Amino acid sequence: MLRSILAPLRAGLTYRRAVHLLLGAVLLLPYLALGVLFASALGQGGADPVSLGLLMVLAVGAAVGVALVPGVRALEITAARALLGAEVPEPDPATEDAWPARRRAAAWLLVNMAVGGVAGLLVFFVLPSTVGLLLAPWLTMSPLPSGWAVAWAPFVALALPVLLLHAVSAGGAVLARLAPRLLGPSEAERLVVELDRVRAAERRMAERNRLARELHDSVGHALTVTTLQAGAAARVLDSDPAFVARALEAIAEAGRTALDELDHVLALLRDGATEDTRSPQPDLGDLDGLLEGTRSAGVVVTARVRGDVSAVPAVVSREAFRIVQEGVTNALRHAGRVPVQVRVDVGADRLELELTNPLGPAAPRAGRGGRGLAGMRERVGVLGGELTAGPEADGWRVAVRLPLGGPQ
Repeated sequence: MLRSILAPLRAGLTYRRAVHLLLGAVLLLPYLALGVLFASALGQGGADPVSLGLLMVLAVGAAVGVALVPGVRALEITAARALLGAEVPEPDPATEDAWPARRRAAAWLLVNMAVGGVAGLLVFFVLPSTVGLLLAPWLTMSPLPSGWAVAWAPFVALALPVLLLHAVSAGGAVLARLAPRLLGPSEAERLVVELDRVRAAERRMAERNRLARELHDSVGHALTVTTLQAGAAARVLDSDPAFVARALEAIAEAGRTALDELDHVLALLRDGATEDTRSPQPDLGDLDGLLEGTRSAGVVVTARVRGDVSAVPAVVSREAFRIVQEGVTNALRHAGRVPVQVRVDVGADRLELELTNPLGPAAPRAGRGGRGLAGMRERVGVLGGELTAGPEADGWRVAVRLPLGGPQ
């Protein structure tokens, strides 16, 4: 119990709150002075009613205007956080100086002045009373008696500052509870901030998913092709040294490309960027290099391109390249070294992609479900296109249709 009684005396927050309340009392003084001035003028009857009314309007306008000045809310928030220990959420910058926010800031100023005025009265009452009660046993202080008759006075004098600090602490706690409601964002502002936060989280998640697809497609393709190349080179290591040399060079080139892709994606993750500004990304113009690297592993790849791929919008061209890359990778990973047919058809308003391959002896590894087809569906979905994939009578077919005008 004693600890709870003495706790406010030892807490620095109590004295900071006392400063905040006294500042409210100081802010109240000019308004009290105006009130006393007008009351004395009315009591004496010497002022012209019209002039007095005009001065009253000007004084009230100035007093209200001070509370509504832009930037007052920011000062009040800073003071409430530093002196009251209030947890005031950061207001939305777009509505920080809007009129509803200013009105709530003005209401906070009125509450602060009212509580501060009461605290100021208590201070002006308690301090002289404490001194008087301490001296009462030794001095004659009307209406109190002197001597042993007021032996209780020093004890009361010691209790008054403690009670005052408790009152100040309670008043500061009340203001600290009110501060988030009057100075923080309103319900509508909180909804806007929360909506912006959710949208930002969605954008970050979408960007992470995009970068994950980039890594999966580029690095996955490089690893698949180099695995096939290494296997083919191992089979002819003694009989065809020239092929082995070409395979090793192709493996090295695929590794360098994969490392460049990895560096690019890691740089974007590290810097928090959301645009491909570090290095140009591959698109349909690089399709020949992609297919040639696959052919170097001993895989027969037939490509038929119709239309001008340079006319395809950049974002569609990049995603189409990744779709073809992942389709070829899936064919090699799940069907083995089988022939792959690729068709690219650029129309006036759409881009069509088709990849077909026979079902080979290789099969997906048990328990190793891939992300390839899901990644392709995500890419197509972002662009507002259509994708069909599945087995057919003579093998596996992936067909994609992308609008050239963006998502539909």
